[in-house]
Amino acid sequence: MADLPKIDIEGSTEPAVALALLRIIMDATRDKETHDRDWILSTYADCLAVVGGAEIDYGEDDEEKIEDA
Repeated sequence: MADLPKIDIEGSTEPAVALALLRIIMDATRDKETHDRDWILSTYADCLAVVGGAEIDYGEDDEEKIEDA
């Protein structure tokens, strides 16, 4: 996979923190996941939910379920 462009994230808003978390996940899964548009948007939505206090439950069947904390 090509090197990702560097993105400097400033601020501590929930969207900024979620974006930082997304970048960490993308770096950690670079060799294991396909980072297409759908994956990025879905993962960012999960990051934003978690930063907002939700718990993400990944069942054994790999379906995502978001539950409010």
